[in-house]
Amino acid sequence: MKAYLQAKLFSYKKVLKYSGDHDTDFDGIDGFTDDKTVLEDVVGNIEGAEDIQGIVTKGVTDDTEQSKIDMANIVVQYAHLGRPKAKNAGKESLVKAISFEVYQIVKASRADALSIARNILETLKDAIFTNIKPADKTAMQEAIDKYDAAQVEVAVLITKKKVEGTMAYYDLFKKGDLAVDNMFDYVYGTYNISKPKLVKGFKDAKAIEIEGVRHTGLVFTCLESKPLKGETPFVEGVLCRIVERNKEVVSDIDGVGSIITFQPGTYHVEFSKEGYVTKHMIISFKRGEIVQMEVLMDRGE
Repeated sequence: MKAYLQAKLFSYKKVLKYSGDHDTDFDGIDGFTDDKTVLEDVVGNIEGAEDIQGIVTKGVTDDTEQSKIDMANIVVQYAHLGRPKAKNAGKESLVKAISFEVYQIVKASRADALSIARNILETLKDAIFTNIKPADKTAMQEAIDKYDAAQVEVAVLITKKKVEGTMAYYDLFKKGDLAVDNMFDYVYGTYNISKPKLVKGFKDAKAIEIEGVRHTGLVFTCLESKPLKGETPFVEGVLCRIVERNKEVVSDIDGVGSIITFQPGTYHVEFSKEGYVTKHMIISFKRGEIVQMEVLMDRGE
């Protein structure tokens, strides 16, 4: 979810908390409780949709990565089996064509990984490789096809998540905005003269929703410092932690993450993910300002 929508969701929660803290004043207002219920449903649906989408996407991407590893293991295994035949026959071009290791395929982009695997399979069809059985070639082809199909599934799911998620969020936030506006009108119309402080408190609770982000915060995008050819530069799953405040968030599929509610000051901020060099930064945050930055992540040795 984008930072401004996270800010809006935070505002909804503040409105609900403030309403709950003053339920004896607000629940008796005709119509107020109905819109409060609508807002509660909106918040629950937004949070539920975000959780489900994250779980589904992670499951599919994890399966895809495993199918890539499986493909690499199978084609490299038979490549090793075929090398002695090619070397003994002095076929250096054939040796070169199948001289790949598992890590090379796993680290390659989708297109390159498939190209390497397919080229190895095609090379092993040469008549010289008498020890490569038809069943072996079938196993290689099935592993390649499985990874290719998994990649397509990920692409379809990501597109669906963005399209349906964006449209769903649009409708939910539109509904939430209306509920908040109605609640404020009810409160203002009932208490502006008799209890102006109560009205001001409600207005402050919805300040983000009507005026934009007013909180101290951080919005970041994690990118590969040296992206592999054909792969997205965005790094998903980077843990950002503001050490002194004990606040953390994980970057999404677009490499984006945000922490938007903490006290201003100078803090140690850490970005970490397995397989990457941990980044340590000292960042100063001013009251009411959002620091926006790109973080270049270096792959580990």
